[in-house]
Amino acid sequence: MQTAALSVAVTDLRHGREIVLLAEHESRQSGFGFVDAEHLLVASVVLCSGMPRFSDVLRRHGVTADVLRDAIRVFVGAGTEPYPSEADRITCTPAGARLLAHASQIAGPHERVRPHHVLLAVLDGMDDPFMGAAHDVLDQVGVDPRRFRRALRRAARRS
Repeated sequence: MQTAALSVAVTDLRHGREIVLLAEHESRQSGFGFVDAEHLLVASVVLCSGMPRFSDVLRRHGVTADVLRDAIRVFVGAGTEPYPSEADRITCTPAGARLLAHASQIAGPHERVRPHHVLLAVLDGMDDPFMGAAHDVLDQVGVDPRRFRRALRRAARRS
């Protein structure tokens, strides 16, 4: 699997910083040496589960961090040799970087990347093989992508 260091230092990462840091934590906890799209998915679900308008959507669709972690272990495995990196940088696969870039486009130029933007980016990448295996993980846990996307968008509009 290809990995590439994110081009910005963690201290300079303003958009979606908490998502990336939590994804890195998920990556290290599961034995991976880099952040991939699946870790961004779990981090986004963890953060969305703390927001009432999104927690109901996640619950109705059976999406929890524990269910996703189990599916990732079965689907992807773990134990990848850690990628050498600097302390203030996050090592990310091209799929993870592409997912973050798409989430940034969804958020727009004047809003920071929020967890639901990452979830929507995963769902938009269902047919894109370069977006990683996060959509396969959702498929494995039985998520209907169209219904889940509609529900997330409705919840995002409720401010």
